[in-house]
Amino acid sequence: MRWTKKSCFEHYGVKPKNLRWSWSGRSDDGKTVAVQFWKDRFTNGGRVYASASHSGEERWFGSAGHNELIENLICARDNCDGLVRVIIGIAKDTNAEPRETDECYPQEKMIMKITYFDESTKEFVLERIG
Repeated sequence: MRWTKKSCFEHYGVKPKNLRWSWSGRSDDGKTVAVQFWKDRFTNGGRVYASASHSGEERWFGSAGHNELIENLICARDNCDGLVRVIIGIAKDTNAEPRETDECYPQEKMIMKITYFDESTKEFVLERIG
C-alpha cells in the first residue's frame, strides 16, 4: 500500500489543519498527536529526533506548518504525557528548503516521548520509547 499524508493522519485518528502544509495533527479530544518526522534526521540508531538547528532565516521556521507543529507538541506535552505517534517522511530532496514529501508511512510500533522542549526557541528532542 502506498500511503498518503492524509491516510497516515487518518490511521492515527488525527486531523491536521491543512494537508498541504501540515507536518502534524491531533485528535479532536487532544489525546493523540502524530507528527511526520524526516527519516534521514533520526540519530542514535533511529532512537532520537531533534529539531533542526536554524538561523531564523529558513522559510520553514515560523511557517504555518512549523507553528502548528509547536502547538501540537505543546498539546502532547500537556495532554498525552509527552507521547507522540510517528509518521516517517522521506524527502524528495534532502537538501531542499523547505522539503517536500516523496513518500510517508505510519510507523505503528514507534512511539516518541518529548524529552526536551523550549517554547521560546522552538527547539525539541524526542526519544523512542516503543
